[in-house]
Amino acid sequence: MRRFFFDPNTRLGDKVTLSEQESYHIAKVLRLQKDSQIELLDGLGEVFAAVVVDVGRNVTCRIVGQRETVETEKVPLWVGQGLLNGKKMDTTIQQCTELGVARLTPVVSSRCQGRPDEMQGRRKSDRWDRIVVSACKQCRRVQPMEIDEVIDFPAMLALTNQDADLLRLIFWEEEEEVRLDDVMSADQPVTGVCILLGPEGGFSRSEMATAKELGWQTVSLGSRILRAETATLTAVSLVQYLVGNL
Repeated sequence: MRRFFFDPNTRLGDKVTLSEQESYHIAKVLRLQKDSQIELLDGLGEVFAAVVVDVGRNVTCRIVGQRETVETEKVPLWVGQGLLNGKKMDTTIQQCTELGVARLTPVVSSRCQGRPDEMQGRRKSDRWDRIVVSACKQCRRVQPMEIDEVIDFPAMLALTNQDADLLRLIFWEEEEEVRLDDVMSADQPVTGVCILLGPEGGFSRSEMATAKELGWQTVSLGSRILRAETATLTAVSLVQYLVGNL
């Protein structure tokens, strides 16, 4: 059954008004008609059975029931991603959504390409939000991945340093000794994990030194040199498996 997200603030009783984007998808792309049965997701983890009441610029639906949902993520995973060029960032956001990442923070580090001041000031784009929603529908995820505004590397370290119980890992190509399974064993349960991955140029040694001073652990993905977007896909998959989310 087709799924669509809605803002819970638009709900009045059993009536829901969808956004222009979702309404366009229903009316113009799928050409659904009045009384069509659909599912609605509130972005908070709840799924509702609904029928289309009115097809217009903003489609109106009526909720007729609530589906049983099961939360499968045992340990929330937060990804700090060095800002990638063009569609590489889009692909990374899509894949992280599909793999169940709870939160993604785009990070400007010293080796990011482009002007850091421009990238830093850019708010998360509507395009990234659309990619998340589309990926959620594809993989039947009921709660979208949260995307933060773009921040710089020191701000990322400060932000994550607020949670003392958070396991913080940086995947760094110059780390030759410590591997992921060395710091994530089954007998050491964690309540939350944050992983940080660099842009195309990787992280500098000075950035790694600062991170280590604040309690971050550098880890290796092995001897292969991976593209930035491939490294993120690999790291997320491995961490999600090790914490029991896959």
